[in-house]
Amino acid sequence: MKTIALTTALFFGLALAAVAQHASAGMDEHASGSMSPHPSHPAGAPVTYADLKNTLEQLERAKQATAKYQDVHVAEADGYHQLGPDSPGMAIHFVQTLEPKAFDIEKPPILVYEKNPAASGGYSLVGVVYLWNAAAGLDGQPLDPPLPKSLVSWHRHPNLCLAPGLTNPHGLTESQCRDQGGRFLAETPWMVHAWIWKDSPSGVFSDQNSALR
Repeated sequence: MKTIALTTALFFGLALAAVAQHASAGMDEHASGSMSPHPSHPAGAPVTYADLKNTLEQLERAKQATAKYQDVHVAEADGYHQLGPDSPGMAIHFVQTLEPKAFDIEKPPILVYEKNPAASGGYSLVGVVYLWNAAAGLDGQPLDPPLPKSLVSWHRHPNLCLAPGLTNPHGLTESQCRDQGGRFLAETPWMVHAWIWKDSPSGVFSDQNSALR
């Protein structure tokens, strides 16, 4: 009964998140002078029962597959390495790759941790990030994304430097990045956060999580 109740709560949580996303998108269209770390997106397609059901199933699979990464040492052994600083609302990203060959809900290319002295390795897993390579459609979102536009708004980052120990991957030009032995990405693939290990007040797919320490 407890499992059924949890699944039902997650199901309706996704539905409420979708409603909030559409409402937020509508308000953004009328707001002025606001600033956001990511570009705003138009409201997605209408939410269907299949969208909710399939997405919930995918998130459950993702959570089961990443449970082992509660221990950050296991993640590091699997090739995840910290990229960038500990940022408010974004925590710390451990990146395995920024150029995935395919989408696999059970193998997120990025794990998100927050500092926790009581946890093994000093970090607690709070979420994952998925990437998708595709052209942009007329709606400013990727074509044929593996997670539905009715629930998810994807974003991209420009001018990213991949270099070991770099505290700010956004802070260098292409030549400066290469001088430090890094690899420069003019633009990342499409990406989305999924806060499956620590709820975000703004929704499971929100860009930031204000509940992070």
